[in-house]
Amino acid sequence: MLVFAGSGSDPLVCSLTVVDIEDTLPYEALSYVWGRDLASRPLWCDGGLIQIRPNLDTALRFLRLPSQARRLWVDAICIDQGNVDERTRQVQYMRLVYKHAARTIVWLGLKSPGTDEIFRLAQVVAEIKDADRESNGALSQPPKVDLPELDIITEIFKANIEAVHRLTDFFNRDYFVRIWCVQEVVVSRWCVAKCEDLEINFMVLLSTIINVNMRRTSMFAGRPLEFWNMIYMLKQPGRSNLPRVSGHAVEGSVGSLENLLIGTRDFLATDARDKIFSLLGISDEGLMPVLALSKVMHADRNSLSARFLHHAQRALTSVAQRVNNLGPGIDFGRNQVLKADYTKNVVEVYRDFTRFMMRKSPRMLDILSHVQHVDNPLSASYPSWIPKWFQPRSASLIGGIGCFLAGLCDGHFPYFAVLHDSPLSGKSIRPDILSLDGYHIDRVKSVSQLMNIGVLEEPPIEASWDHLVGTPFSTSFHTYRNGEMLQMAFCKSLAAGCLGAALHQGFQFSHSHPDNNHRTHFTRQNHSDAAAYVTSRLDPSAFSYPEALASLREAASSGSLSGYVRAVQAFSYNRKVYLTQNGFLGIGPSLMNEGDEICVLFGGRVPFALRRMPDHHIFIGETYLYDEDIMWGKLTEGVRFRNQLPTVTFEIR
Repeated sequence: MLVFAGSGSDPLVCSLTVVDIEDTLPYEALSYVWGRDLASRPLWCDGGLIQIRPNLDTALRFLRLPSQARRLWVDAICIDQGNVDERTRQVQYMRLVYKHAARTIVWLGLKSPGTDEIFRLAQVVAEIKDADRESNGALSQPPKVDLPELDIITEIFKANIEAVHRLTDFFNRDYFVRIWCVQEVVVSRWCVAKCEDLEINFMVLLSTIINVNMRRTSMFAGRPLEFWNMIYMLKQPGRSNLPRVSGHAVEGSVGSLENLLIGTRDFLATDARDKIFSLLGISDEGLMPVLALSKVMHADRNSLSARFLHHAQRALTSVAQRVNNLGPGIDFGRNQVLKADYTKNVVEVYRDFTRFMMRKSPRMLDILSHVQHVDNPLSASYPSWIPKWFQPRSASLIGGIGCFLAGLCDGHFPYFAVLHDSPLSGKSIRPDILSLDGYHIDRVKSVSQLMNIGVLEEPPIEASWDHLVGTPFSTSFHTYRNGEMLQMAFCKSLAAGCLGAALHQGFQFSHSHPDNNHRTHFTRQNHSDAAAYVTSRLDPSAFSYPEALASLREAASSGSLSGYVRAVQAFSYNRKVYLTQNGFLGIGPSLMNEGDEICVLFGGRVPFALRRMPDHHIFIGETYLYDEDIMWGKLTEGVRFRNQLPTVTFEIR
């Protein structure tokens, strides 16, 4: 669109032209937040009137030039939002629009008190980092923390406390939680942030986020900013793409669809379908759909079979690229789910996408860990097994982040999940019913109260113990199923086992087969961390097992009490501790009740809680269960190879 010259209260006037996005005169793309109300004054476009929102009205008035027209791309104007077919078609090209723009203008609204100071502070911090980068040369690897640089920046923020408060408020603007803005920034070659007449490199502004995130006081308050900080790191000169979850990097992608859904869970969208559609242009599967047909999971990437499968994947990718280059409109290998389709309602989009994520190679159920019910699933219009990505996260993920192997095993199965009525292409006969195989573990006997924990609050560990066990934590002596002290089993459960120990040491498990050395190391660390907590709470004078106490103290000597508390805060937040009829301990979802069944589904990394109904089950959510054989797939091996337990087909609605 051409925005004609004007100033002040002059009417906004523009004209639309159809162009080849890859062969046109330079233009700028606008990235902004729509808002809800309508502006008091319409936009004149080619002799007609278009109603626009106040934020866009303000942006265009500051962006138009006083003496010449300006070439812009603005989605609200350049796409007929009332035409579903056009909207569906144009969304496919959104990535290209921002990729080919000369620059993207990130409109952050009107100035607030201190905005000038915020921009100046960000510029100072960026200049310090640039000087450090030049002194260290090109970045082929993520740099080690430079203490002098860190000290200087820390001192700058200490000396500008008021500016830090204002910066925190500034990052609370709606722009930083809108989902489409992520793609628009990621694919752009150059982004500038504007507030009225102020302008700054958007990456310079993002470089200050780390100082804001350190000040958060609620459990998930910083998550969108954490994602923006990741984008900042990605866009730095000399940096390659973010660390990959597989050996194959997809050009233009920042990760797999599942990883992006995790990272953007707390972002918002006016249209709930856009929580998925907005990620297609920056994800592995969205940019290279054949990966959904060829992705594999292998314990040893250097094995002959793993190398063969990797080469086969590359060959299939090459074939797909050649076929797609034969002409426009060819999209070989792309499932219909990987196309934005606004003719579907939200339930259909989410349902079909969830099925696809389970059915695609290698048929893992990680996507089910995204289900976090905040209301009774029996009264919802959604099938209980469909994640509601339009709702913010209510708990940290346990099974969807690359750890544990409960429903997997080391056997040579071509696929892991056993799904029924779930074709990779085509429609299911009963699309709202999820039918898949697994086995029963146990039934929940009792649950604790909800673990509501603030970032600065002590977790209610002993209160939960009292609720489940009923004897004093500091003086009682009971043993768990494996013979260890019950307090230790209880505390390890609250930290989600080795996952909690990995968290406070800054380690992330790969989505491929977890490394046994890492597993062993963090399992030991979880034991030491739990021992540090237990020994700090036991009453030695009332404890009549001196050898056991001495062993605990020895383990606690290499543990971290503060690290343990952080792990409990992370993984027990908004969950319940549960005890089963056969004495298993674990942590489960907020809506878990007595009588719920703990089951392992083939292809799931963790056990799941299901609620039995007369002729089907309701999906309640993922759980952690304190049992090494179950969590690491040894029991599943027994079920699949030796019929150790009967296999059950679960129908989940």
